[in-house]
Amino acid sequence: MNLNKCERCGCFFSAKNSVCPNCQAKDVNDINCLKKFLSEQEAHISVESLSYGAGVSVKNINRYLQDKKLCSTFSDLGLSFEKQNNIEIKA
Repeated sequence: MNLNKCERCGCFFSAKNSVCPNCQAKDVNDINCLKKFLSEQEAHISVESLSYGAGVSVKNINRYLQDKKLCSTFSDLGLSFEKQNNIEIKA
């Protein structure tokens, strides 16, 4: 049995995911908050402003941006990412 360390809370768990089962629901909630906040924006926004406005930590936003599956979800909403410092919202 392989143990993984949760990227969010640091606890050890046995599964193939990068976060523990307890943090999966928190990730889903964070992603929904990010999508809602980004859908209301009009132009560029910094990751720090996104963190403050959506109530999601910069650490977790950067983790989500590194996930190709999530990035494609955000791209479907008309969002593009410049480095990891700014997010451009396309109308």
